[in-house]
Amino acid sequence: MRYLPVFFLVLFAAGCCSRCKDETSTRYHDDGRAKPVVAMPAMIDTTSYDVPWSISDELTSSIVHMIANGGKIFIQSQDDFAIASNPFSGDLSWMSREFQNQEFAVFLELAEHDLMSFSKSSYESETSNSLTMGVKVRVIDLRGAQPKIVLQEMIRESYYIPKTLLPVDYNSVVWGTEDYMKSPMGIAHIQLAEQIAARVSEYILLAKSR
Repeated sequence: MRYLPVFFLVLFAAGCCSRCKDETSTRYHDDGRAKPVVAMPAMIDTTSYDVPWSISDELTSSIVHMIANGGKIFIQSQDDFAIASNPFSGDLSWMSREFQNQEFAVFLELAEHDLMSFSKSSYESETSNSLTMGVKVRVIDLRGAQPKIVLQEMIRESYYIPKTLLPVDYNSVVWGTEDYMKSPMGIAHIQLAEQIAARVSEYILLAKSR
């Protein structure tokens, strides 16, 4: 379980336009070498967590932005891809057809997103919160005759929100605002996105090097 400093990663989040659809990454390195070409459709959300915006769009936008800013991978906008099949099934045959001219495809599913209250002891009347999230990650290598899985795992994280912090009304403090960037949920989402982006980048670059 991680503790949430309210200032953690705020500067990074402030530099990320959460609804920006334009990718800043380029197709080639400065020396002319081609970067891995990656497609990442919008994250699937199978939770029932209720906020006025799409958490899947928020997380996808952050992850794409982080991978692109790494400068080693060419990742295309989520808006360029729409999928009708289940990307987490055993059938991979449709992926090469659906993602032509792509070397890798990344699929994400938000499977857990729960805010739970608890007290550290039975003598405490005030409660703290734990934001628990789980994201299924699947990375597919599309370069061969048949698509193959190079990464498949569930990334789970719990973020401790101290009872000393005032409750946040996420009906008014929404994604895209400065107040949201500084909020516990906003910071937790950035931390989760950073972990996913690093994991996905690591495996794509490893597969590309082989």
